[in-house]
Formats: sequence, structure tokens, C-alpha cells
Amino acid sequence: DQEGRVRVTIGRASDYYGAGGANSTSGEPVFGRVLAGKRPQWTGKLDVPHTFHYLPDIARGLVTLAEHPEADGEVWHLPAAEPVTAQRFFDLVFEAAGRPTPAKAQIAGPALLAVAGIFSPMLRELRETAYQFRRPFVIDSSKFEGAFGRLQPTQHREAVERTVAWFRSR
Repeated sequence: DQEGRVRVTIGRASDYYGAGGANSTSGEPVFGRVLAGKRPQWTGKLDVPHTFHYLPDIARGLVTLAEHPEADGEVWHLPAAEPVTAQRFFDLVFEAAGRPTPAKAQIAGPALLAVAGIFSPMLRELRETAYQFRRPFVIDSSKFEGAFGRLQPTQHREAVERTVAWFRSR
């Protein structure tokens, strides 16, 4: 405002995907590789629930926070579609891409991340958040929903189809 005050709030999201999301853990390593006829790369277990956020849903959540001064000074976990296993997510990507699902994704385990982290700052950071991929990682947005209502996140099937279309159009 004119007095130099700034409104601050934090909206948190998990692994994101969608148009423009090539640099996320589910962007190029999943969508890009599947569309190139390769197996997706992942850094954890394939069979544990994981929250994936679709970029337009993140944007709607952040706009909601910006529109409500009562959000100021707080940290909010943004709503997302239901958690799914990485394998289920990959199956949706293969289906939307019109490709047969291969036996397994390429898994980057702790040892590989440690070595690769020497050369790649992004992989070094990923090593520190690897716990999010080895155990269930489910975002609880009940605080957000209690304050602002349910935003009806885009279901994964539709969001994955839109993301595949964007990756194809690049």
C-alpha cells in the first residue's frame, strides 16, 4: 500500500504438473520421457499415495489467498485432486499419450541421487526431499477448505490429458 506495508501469505503445493511445468519432478522426467517413448524416471516408491498438484489448481488457490486479507500471515496447503500412487499417475500419462505402459519406471535410489547430486544442484536438492517419495505424501488442505471452501481441483485424468497436449505442442 502507500504506507509501504506488504501483504504476505504462503500457499504450498506438492509436486506440480501442467502447461509450463516441464522442470518439476513430474514434468520432463515423466511427461517428456513418456512422449519420447521412454520409461518415466522417479525417485521413490511407485506404490505409495502421493499428492500431485495441477498448475491451474495451484493458480486458483493462490488467487483465492490474494483475494482474502484474512489469509495474510498464514501458511496454507493448497487443495489438489486425490492422492494417487506414482504408478497410477504414470498409467494415466501413458494412457493419455496413447502409449503402452512399460513394466516399470526408472527409479533413482538414494545412492544414485548422492552421486548425481555432486554434479547437479537440482538432484542435490531432490535428495533432501526424497522422503516425500518413499512414504505416503498426502497434503492436508483442510485449513484452506475450512477458511475458503472447496475449490474442486481438476481430476487427474483431465489434468494429465491437458498436460500431455501441452507437452506435445512445445
